[in-house]
Amino acid sequence: MASPAIRPRLTVRPAREADAQALREIFNEAVEDDFATFEAKPRSIEEQTRLILAAEKDLRHPMLVAEVRNWVCGSVAIEPHDQRHGLDEMGELAVFVRRSFRSYGIGRQLMRAAQAEAARLGYRKLIGQVLSDNLDSLRLCQATNWRVVGTHEQHARHGDRLRDVTILEYRVPALSPAE
Repeated sequence: MASPAIRPRLTVRPAREADAQALREIFNEAVEDDFATFEAKPRSIEEQTRLILAAEKDLRHPMLVAEVRNWVCGSVAIEPHDQRHGLDEMGELAVFVRRSFRSYGIGRQLMRAAQAEAARLGYRKLIGQVLSDNLDSLRLCQATNWRVVGTHEQHARHGDRLRDVTILEYRVPALSPAE
């Protein structure tokens, strides 16, 4: 049994093709929950594999996974925010945690890992778009020093309804030259 003194170790590492099935399951749980993603349709294994392979090739837009005892329990990706000139120093974050691992700090550790990776890659800002009724994600952002910028009202279509979207940002601290 785990205790604070002998807690299972969480590892955050780059996603691999072998993670596709687990990451697909985690993403599809978010779709089923109807508040954790803008997507409304489950993801296929082919699509998940394609996303992992793309992240492996594009070092500027990594996908990281969290695992405990070789069990993939979450992921975070730094995705392109806007390809227009002058905005390439910004990324958009997408974080997902397996339902059975929520409320254990996995999301916080993934967010911190992504923030550190963004600093290492030279990003100046990360952007988040969260369905406004997703209170868990909003608390996660608050706990990891994100700032609410505003709300797009009736912005994201889910089936036959429009939902508000909260816009957040995280200003990435510049690394010192020694780092």
